[in-house]
Amino acid sequence: MSALGQLLELLHDAHDGVSTFEVEYRDWGLTEPSNALSVTYSESGAPQVRWKGAGPLPGEAVSTRRIWMRPPDMIRVEILVDDKLLRLAVRNGAAWWRWDAEQGVSRGSALPNRRGVATLPSLLGAPMIDVRQLITSVRFDPVGVGERAGRSVILARGLPRVPPPERGQVSYEFEFDAEHGSLMRRAEFEDGECLWERRAIEVLYDAEIGAGCFAFEEPRAR
Repeated sequence: MSALGQLLELLHDAHDGVSTFEVEYRDWGLTEPSNALSVTYSESGAPQVRWKGAGPLPGEAVSTRRIWMRPPDMIRVEILVDDKLLRLAVRNGAAWWRWDAEQGVSRGSALPNRRGVATLPSLLGAPMIDVRQLITSVRFDPVGVGERAGRSVILARGLPRVPPPERGQVSYEFEFDAEHGSLMRRAEFEDGECLWERRAIEVLYDAEIGAGCFAFEEPRAR
């Protein structure tokens, strides 16, 4: 079998035979510039003017993404910045919950609706949880092997099957766990410039995860 065929088979069977999967990622990206201003008022009524988003000069954004998974349908995802929890999502069977520091709690069901479509928040349906999604959206070119977070990985370059409109030349770099197919690194480039990167810092398979991990509890305000 060709290297490409082996990679596609690995992704198609990702996490088969794994009882649990835990991973911590470091996410890095360039913020989108914004020229819009917002006005808020302090408790004394004094106006406070701030840039919406990152302001006119793009900077760097760094966050931590933690995932606990017991296949096929128990998942917990946390997004933190400077150890402060900003977003949380939990799936336990058919039920899911999502919490956001600004928008609060939303909840729903992963069961198909009348149209036969099951919906999940993006945090719970992302490719690093189900890497098979990448097979239909990316054209892969395996380029070698390496190591990440103490695990052997398969390196690959990629191009989008459908190029994003109104953008330059978009390309990707990937690293996949050579045994279980987990996404260990993904980086996106536009015209050769890296725009964002997600890389695994720590990964663990088949460890005991308590049932409380997949029980949703709204975080308390700090």
